[in-house]
Amino acid sequence: PRARGAGLVRRDATLKPYIEELIQGNALSAAQAEEAWDVILGGADATQVGALLALLRRKGETPEEISGMVAGMYKACRTVPATGKLLDIVGTGGDGAHTINISTAAAVLAAAAGCKTCKAGNRSVSSMCGSADVLEALGIKIELEPEKVAECVEKCGVGFMYAPVNHPAMKEVAPARKALGVRTVFNILGPMTNAARAQRVVIGVFQEELVPLMAESLMAVGNIDHGVVIHGVGLDEISPMGACTILEVKNTAPEGEPKVYETKKYDLDPLDLGIPRCVVEDLAGGDAPHNAAEMRKVLEGGDHTNAKRDSVVLNAGMGIYVYGLADSPAAGVELARETLNAGKGLEALDKWVETTTSL
Repeated sequence: PRARGAGLVRRDATLKPYIEELIQGNALSAAQAEEAWDVILGGADATQVGALLALLRRKGETPEEISGMVAGMYKACRTVPATGKLLDIVGTGGDGAHTINISTAAAVLAAAAGCKTCKAGNRSVSSMCGSADVLEALGIKIELEPEKVAECVEKCGVGFMYAPVNHPAMKEVAPARKALGVRTVFNILGPMTNAARAQRVVIGVFQEELVPLMAESLMAVGNIDHGVVIHGVGLDEISPMGACTILEVKNTAPEGEPKVYETKKYDLDPLDLGIPRCVVEDLAGGDAPHNAAEMRKVLEGGDHTNAKRDSVVLNAGMGIYVYGLADSPAAGVELARETLNAGKGLEALDKWVETTTSL
């Protein structure tokens, strides 16, 4: 079916009223932001798109604006009809560290531990190798149709949702984003617009000021039941490089009732979990074939460890915790480590490759 909203906006629609509003120094309402996103995803003038994105960034995006943009994105989204409790482990990117694909490996390990995982991702924008690039190099079919992704998740517990398939209208904004070359609100929207609407999320952000904005936006949108927003040391994920800041968001309302969120902010130091410090070079990745080989190595069984394995265990452990298979981040990390050492990580990866090949 044709996506509602985005596909129906006339090509001559304009962003001028919204640009004028922002020039005056006013924030957009959620409804205005949603209307603006309908225009943008319908193919607005690239100069106007660039102006709007730059003005939003200069003013500072609000949770209300972001909730409107997310609504606009979902109208134009091809939904993945996966069922049940779903997890995503994802980052905003932009840390420029060129590490291995930590959150992608963590998603595989969380799936191996029993979390039904719908990983959203794309090809590399700012890194040498994005999640789509590494998975493709591992032999996973990344361009599956939404129904096939849901089938894949049912069969092997994990699926990949490739942004160009699920958010086809995003191609309209690619030229403006590329020409601007700076962080825009789209870096925040990516992790918030999981096409399967995963209710359990681990979101890593590269800039610390995005932590409260991302958490407040998640609550304004109201899709999630339990999530954490993480700012690590120089990375958009937890790593043994140092302590990270975590803002946890949890829905306390009974199922079917309107969401009531509680938040909790704390620091998590891998040293407290018995994981030694590392430097960024210990996590270095490369191109897609290199990172694919590294991922297979990281997910192998055995009780040996290194900084790369530790990083994957930390992030998978956080996913296991928000999914509800552990009652604390520390217990989640412990279960992730047991799962990894038992060889289940690599097993899950191989089963995923096999499943996408047979679909």
